[in-house]
Amino acid sequence: MNKNDSAIIRHLLGKKGMLEVDHVTQADIVIINTCSVRDHAEQRALGHIATLRSWREQPGRILVVVGCMAQRCASFIMNEYPFVDLVLGPDSYRSITEKLKAVRDKQTRIRETELHDELYNGIYPQSSGVSDFISIMRGCNNYCSYCVVPYVRGPVRSRPVMDIIAQVSTMVKNGVREITLLGQNVNEYDHKGNDFAGLLEQVSRMPGLCRVRFLTSHPKDLTDKIINTIARESVLCEWFHIPMQSGNDRILALMNRQYTIGKYRDLVRTIRKKIPNATVTTDIIVGFPTETDREYRDTIEVVKEIQFDDAYMYRYSSRPGTAAAGYDMLPEKMIKNRLHDLIIIQNEIVTRKTKLMIGHTYEVLFEVPARQGGMRGKTRGNKDVIVAMDVVPGTTANVKIEKVIGRTPTGAIVP
Repeated sequence: MNKNDSAIIRHLLGKKGMLEVDHVTQADIVIINTCSVRDHAEQRALGHIATLRSWREQPGRILVVVGCMAQRCASFIMNEYPFVDLVLGPDSYRSITEKLKAVRDKQTRIRETELHDELYNGIYPQSSGVSDFISIMRGCNNYCSYCVVPYVRGPVRSRPVMDIIAQVSTMVKNGVREITLLGQNVNEYDHKGNDFAGLLEQVSRMPGLCRVRFLTSHPKDLTDKIINTIARESVLCEWFHIPMQSGNDRILALMNRQYTIGKYRDLVRTIRKKIPNATVTTDIIVGFPTETDREYRDTIEVVKEIQFDDAYMYRYSSRPGTAAAGYDMLPEKMIKNRLHDLIIIQNEIVTRKTKLMIGHTYEVLFEVPARQGGMRGKTRGNKDVIVAMDVVPGTTANVKIEKVIGRTPTGAIVP
């Protein structure tokens, strides 16, 4: 989502004749796009802002902070970092060029963090790669007890279908072959009676488009209709990223996730029954307040049972203003130890499943040169693959996996 927002900002500035440069020393304006999902992300952003104090001292330079941390911590940033000129929340990018002009002309500092119904309709950033993102909705209404997103991005709202289709068409004309539809919970997409399954159908039938993916799905809203649509439409990739977060019902209830682990298991079984070659990845939070050792072990048992193709694993990070911020925290050492053990177990699963790819053939969409030579691309299941030869970016080819280096399968193109 932040990459998508950065593309919107880049597009708006480019329309006013501003040029992106390669290094901060060449810049008149530096814009830092921030995240608030975890405390670590905020601390890194604040640290980076601090390093720009001396850069900002040069006449005519402007320092801008945007994004979710800008929304949540606007007053703190304005007070503690007096060299920051402009603070904009996620709904205020459309006015960024006017705000920059006001900062420069009036030698003033500006803060704009009002949340409203902004969807950035009609703004179609220039795409340059094989794969790109498109936001189909913004905000969230789910209020998971650990999550700050509803407070910094506002309530859920969906973009009009035709505006999405128009942007997809523009992206395809610019050479994009794979599009990822973005939303905090894409399954809740709803615009004037058009649901997510219907949107998937319309996008997947756009001429020239090779693949469609989406992020992120909430388990409570991933319906049979959506699964059946993916099974039916060949352009839709068989990759499901479904955050589980915990394998214990009491913790899931405390998280306000609105499903049980039994329902989650049933969902994965349904996907694998209807789409046998589907890959399933997930998010997991370890050390949620009051999580007992037995409840943590429940998560480990589910991970071993489901055998996720990959997982993003995090230790719990308290977010001010959320419901969970008032819960009693577990000792940090305990949380770190649990995360360490989970990572070892999940990495062993990924390594084993990746090695099972050897000898099998997969359709790969090639994107960019690999670091050590050759080309890198992705399978329909979102697995990176490398071949030791030059391939034109945007090309799809069948690749037979010959070996695995680290966690990356490598192979050769076959007819």
